[in-house]
Amino acid sequence: MATTDGTPKTAQDNVPSAVTLTTLFGEREFAWDKAIYFPAGLKGFPDHNVFALASFPGDGGNAFLLMQCLTEPELAFIVAPYNLESDTIRAEHLEQAFGIHGIKKNDGAVLLIVTLHKPEDGPVSMSVNLRAPIIIDTRRQAAFQHHLPDAGGYSFHHTVD
Repeated sequence: MATTDGTPKTAQDNVPSAVTLTTLFGEREFAWDKAIYFPAGLKGFPDHNVFALASFPGDGGNAFLLMQCLTEPELAFIVAPYNLESDTIRAEHLEQAFGIHGIKKNDGAVLLIVTLHKPEDGPVSMSVNLRAPIIIDTRRQAAFQHHLPDAGGYSFHHTVD
């Protein structure tokens, strides 16, 4: 098949510039060229590789983001950007993770997956997964869920106050 100017269509011509999805927070449009690619998917979701980040509606100052799968609208995570200056995760463990995935320090970012705990008879609490953070190469728009070493004592359910 050819384009309107007569040149043959390429695979890239078939990629939409944006995708509109019905998310947990209503209909949202995501720019395809801003997507983050997970070559190995996420733990438990190996076949879901393309995600986008979005702020929560109505609150520009929120510390959390929505990480929405662009190929499966019902798959989304609440994530928290990790401050690389924090000492919650040892600097040497982050440097090692960046190195394993070929990420330069200035191109690296980290997200933590958030879990909300809703007991039947108590207040809602929140935890983050420190043991398997999402390591992002912002230059390549690639991400990896990386398991940190056991020696770090990192928890899959680190309580957030």
